[in-house]
Amino acid sequence: MSLRAGAIGGSLLLAFHPGLASAQEPHGIEAGAEALVTLADPTFAGGGVSLGVRPGGSVRVVLNLLAGGQRERLAGRGELLGQLMLTPARRRGVGVYGVAGIAGQLGQRDAGWLVLGLGLEQAPAERSGWHLEAGIGGGVRLAAGWRHRWLSHARARAP
Repeated sequence: MSLRAGAIGGSLLLAFHPGLASAQEPHGIEAGAEALVTLADPTFAGGGVSLGVRPGGSVRVVLNLLAGGQRERLAGRGELLGQLMLTPARRRGVGVYGVAGIAGQLGQRDAGWLVLGLGLEQAPAERSGWHLEAGIGGGVRLAAGWRHRWLSHARARAP
């Protein structure tokens, strides 16, 4: 195994194992508003609520419930997303995160998609901030929103 592969494997282990990486990482819950458009045939455009849990480390799990329109009809969409934050403890500036999950459209048969993308968010360890996402999931997926965070910042543990 090369040094590069070992470094990548070690980074992934730290990112997905909260007990190893979360000594000073914030954890808690988040809630906010989300606007979303998917550019496909047919296009979906809507907005709704976003609920998130940060168990610690670099992981966030998000549930989006959206109402909107598609082909001049009302439509609903639900998403369950896992997000891997590169700088979860950042209190200033912009943080980057990856998005992966599933989405489905209410009232439409066989309307389920894999969601993949990247996101930017304002100061991920602060009380609130905006976020932007781009990727795929039922077409090209673009999202923007605001999150309010109720986070605890764990203290570093003595060895």
